[in-house]
Amino acid sequence: MRFVLAAAFVLAVHPAAAGQFSLRCDDGPHQPLIFTFDTDAQKAIYESPAQEQPLPGTILRSFGRSFLFSVQMIGPDFTDFVWDHAASRMEIGLRGTPFRRSFSCAEIPLRPVADQFESLWPKR
Repeated sequence: MRFVLAAAFVLAVHPAAAGQFSLRCDDGPHQPLIFTFDTDAQKAIYESPAQEQPLPGTILRSFGRSFLFSVQMIGPDFTDFVWDHAASRMEIGLRGTPFRRSFSCAEIPLRPVADQFESLWPKR
């Protein structure tokens, strides 16, 4: 049991693979979901089919090349996003409920929104 807890702790603090990359996640008959990540800066960008402007997000915890992240301005409930690199799947949850949706994803060429990583977040 201690080994499992120790392994979970190591995974929880292990940084994601460095770099920028974009994903296209298929949503059946609906428009695909597009995400761009900068794992060095712990930032995410979500290009929603329902929003004209890209939405900024933050990588909260990393598990090797997989991670948990949140996206700002889509409502307080839809804040749990999990990218599972090994399975090439994105899971989106509704906080506080058992609701979960999974999407099959594939890496695509880096999106032009990658240039917006600095402008979407307020300067400190």
